[in-house]
Amino acid sequence: MTVLKGRPLALYVFCCAVWGSTWLVIKVGLRDLPPLLYAGLRMALACLLIAPFALGAFATRRGRRSSPPTRREMLLVALSGFLQIGVSYAFLFVATQWIESGLGAILFSSFPIWVGLFGHYLLPDEPLTGRTVLAAALGLIGVAVIEAPAISHLSASSSRGLVAGGALMCGATIVSAYSNVLNKRSFANISPVFNVWGQTLVGSAALLLAAAVLERGAPVRWTGTAVAALLYLAIFGTALTFAALFWLIPRVPVSVIGTIPLVDTFLAVLLGSLVLGERLSPRVFAGGALILAGVVLAASPRRPVPAPAG
Repeated sequence: MTVLKGRPLALYVFCCAVWGSTWLVIKVGLRDLPPLLYAGLRMALACLLIAPFALGAFATRRGRRSSPPTRREMLLVALSGFLQIGVSYAFLFVATQWIESGLGAILFSSFPIWVGLFGHYLLPDEPLTGRTVLAAALGLIGVAVIEAPAISHLSASSSRGLVAGGALMCGATIVSAYSNVLNKRSFANISPVFNVWGQTLVGSAALLLAAAVLERGAPVRWTGTAVAALLYLAIFGTALTFAALFWLIPRVPVSVIGTIPLVDTFLAVLLGSLVLGERLSPRVFAGGALILAGVVLAASPRRPVPAPAG
């Protein structure tokens, strides 16, 4: 991480630390709240918190007004919000009902592998290399190691939950990776605060609509723990961290962004073990080791190509 210093380094550490803890908080909140409503309220509250700052995002320090996003940019923000907030978080919250928080973090840590693959097709300076292909292969093998025994025993209810939860978590990872590459390609001129506000606005609307349709009659218990979890996820896990992430994306290599799940995975597994008493099997750790090996390959900086003599 020698490429980071000053504000980029501070925001990178902040994102890793907070997102490493969110896996635990999500799991705790799901004891009292249905997943789609929980995710939708989290994003809606974050949207409300960010709104005053987003409305002033076009004002410069000298009092002049900067150009608002174009119609195309606003449509791209809406698309990214629907994918990264609506679809990805719907998958993630539903999946966390059925799998351990540490396992969810391990599966989601394959994020930089998918970033590398999407970056090849969407970013001109992120070519597909042999290392990227090897990273993707290691990640897929790791997921297979984790999921294969459960797939072979689908008749058992516990196996069905593991397969469904694992598949949804992988889907959340892929959708989120695509959205981050889209941000890298298209949103360099958009205020990070406006970006996160627009995405949470669209994403929370999609999640709450899905909750109204799919979770009608689901039990909701407004305990102190549920409220605290919701506030923590909205303020720290969404509003502040996404603004920091969107500030980082155009300023650091996409491979650096891809290492965030590598760090927060370790924190998530540690917190799940210490607080929730989760005990992951040796098979999960073996599969996780393969995934993280792929992450290291995908996220490690490339050697610069020497310029030709003369």
